[in-house]
Amino acid sequence: MKQLVLEEAKKLGFFSQLDEENIWQILPQRQGATWKLSATNSRWILSLKNIPQLYLDSKEAIAFLTMQARSR
Repeated sequence: MKQLVLEEAKKLGFFSQLDEENIWQILPQRQGATWKLSATNSRWILSLKNIPQLYLDSKEAIAFLTMQARSR
């Protein structure tokens, strides 16, 4: 399921990378945006200003990314 979210993020134009701990992160495109999505075993963590806020499943993570892409 992680790969599905990463592929959708790429289609929507978001940048994905592995951090120093080999954790996938999806980063915003918009200048000044302060969120990021980080992969865990079966969920995604939505962080704002590097503070974890929500655990999202793959469907919720894709919905979040779709909403962010539309708001550009």
